[in-house]
Amino acid sequence: MHIRLHTAALLAAGSLFAFCTAAMAQTQTDKDKVTHYTAQDGTQVTLTSGQPKPRSYGPKPAFEALDTDHDGIISRAEAQAYMPLFNDYDDLVHHTKGITKGMYARWDHE
Repeated sequence: MHIRLHTAALLAAGSLFAFCTAAMAQTQTDKDKVTHYTAQDGTQVTLTSGQPKPRSYGPKPAFEALDTDHDGIISRAEAQAYMPLFNDYDDLVHHTKGITKGMYARWDHE
């Protein structure tokens, strides 16, 4: 019984793997790593790993549009209005209260 359960789990995992691989093929980038191998049951498996292509958020908004309280600094809460900036927030802000206009001008989200 243990072997049957193990085999059924392997087959289900293989099917899920194949489905995910087909879905990932649509978002494959040049930096993805693709590995081909044969499972113990003879099934050909392709594993694609990497990051999906980022969404296009368009040009970054003006500093003033994000600094909603007009204190000259984009806080963590204000950065949430523009997801690429929010994703990089901790990398940009080390020992400061927030992102200054100069820091924002030098930051590039692409």
